[in-house]
Amino acid sequence: MKLKINASKEKITLSIIVGVVSLLLVSTTFIQFKTVDKSQESNVEGLRSDELKTQIATYKSKYEEAMEQYDENQKTISEYRATMDENKESTDLLDKELNDSETLLGLTDVCGEGVIITLRDTDEATYTAGDLITLVNELKYAGAEAISINDNRIVNLTDISAINNSFIVINSDSRISSPYVVKAIGDKSYLSSTLNLKNSGYVDLMKVNNLEITVEQSDYIEINKYSKELKVNTMKEAE
Repeated sequence: MKLKINASKEKITLSIIVGVVSLLLVSTTFIQFKTVDKSQESNVEGLRSDELKTQIATYKSKYEEAMEQYDENQKTISEYRATMDENKESTDLLDKELNDSETLLGLTDVCGEGVIITLRDTDEATYTAGDLITLVNELKYAGAEAISINDNRIVNLTDISAINNSFIVINSDSRISSPYVVKAIGDKSYLSSTLNLKNSGYVDLMKVNNLEITVEQSDYIEINKYSKELKVNTMKEAE
């Protein structure tokens, strides 16, 4: 009789241990399954061995399903992260291209080495709009990356004209007069040597015309951005 009692206790103990192990296995997943209600939990000790095996198999199956779903979710998250990284790289590239374009268009303040040219009228002669246009073209030819005249930024749409041969207007509505201070950012040595070519350079040509001109190299020059609105009235993208 005692043997039967001991065997029964061992079976109940084994059942409880198996039940606890099953619950621990389920708790390792990130999804909680309500597979056993309160009444079933209270009667675990009364389950037969084959019923416990069936229950464990069910827990195992649900655990494997949960892990498969977890792995799938992790894969999706990784794909989202990769897409976000690609989008960030694309955004950074677009930002850089936009900044470069704005710089080339003259829409940003810039600085760097270059030359400062000062032009002064004399009692014998005065600078004309054509003289300033020639200087701007010479500087562009020599590789100037940014140019300003009396702090007016020169861009592709800039116009320099004379009004009644009495004063010069730049960028349509900015009236300027001598002295004309022209700043150019670029290789300072090359810019200076281009302007100072013997007999054929801009400096000698202006001096021959009795005009005053000085060219100063500088390690640091600041040029302000184009302050007006860039307008395109006629041109449009070709189809």
